[in-house]
Amino acid sequence: MTIVGTLIVEGPPRSLTNFAGSVPISVDGSVKGQVRSGRRLSLALPPGSHSIQAGGGPALPVRLGPGLVTRVRVERDGAGRAHLVEVGPLS
Repeated sequence: MTIVGTLIVEGPPRSLTNFAGSVPISVDGSVKGQVRSGRRLSLALPPGSHSIQAGGGPALPVRLGPGLVTRVRVERDGAGRAHLVEVGPLS
């Protein structure tokens, strides 16, 4: 039995200035889903190193531990481009 790691991708915070559409989320070059403002996407992935990308933004390297949860959040820069930041564990 393989124990997976869980990646939680949080959409950008809700606000009038945030883009209202969905942001595609890619893991290791393959689109795994989409996330909207104020929502979460939960992905069960094999433990180890992965490259996560939001939209066409830069890749964020993350390491998933077996049975552990890693949380990242989509943020937007001043030009509206999506990128990911790693945040602490779920509380």
